[in-house]
Amino acid sequence: MVTQYSAAEDEVWKAIADGKRRKIVDALANGRKSTGEIVDLFPSAARTGILKHIGILEKADLIVVMREGRVRWNYLNPAPLKRACNPWVRKHVEGISSSVARLKKLAEFGA
Repeated sequence: MVTQYSAAEDEVWKAIADGKRRKIVDALANGRKSTGEIVDLFPSAARTGILKHIGILEKADLIVVMREGRVRWNYLNPAPLKRACNPWVRKHVEGISSSVARLKKLAEFGA
């Protein structure tokens, strides 16, 4: 049976497919960051490119942006990531675990 994913789940997977966006998500897991602080994580990248990455994460609802005066604070919203990734990872980890258990049983007791 092929699993059907929602458009929101697909958006999350697309958003975290890029290494720079995963680095941004990882940085925000440690707490809020200003947009400038996020840009500073990528010294060799153009500011506009990083802003596009932030926009993609925001569109996928993985980042919540709040303005405080002239500062844009970026916060991680882990809920969409959990909804999209946990079931997929759980399904594959359970499959691997049961395969390892069968292999162990075969190794210990023979066919």
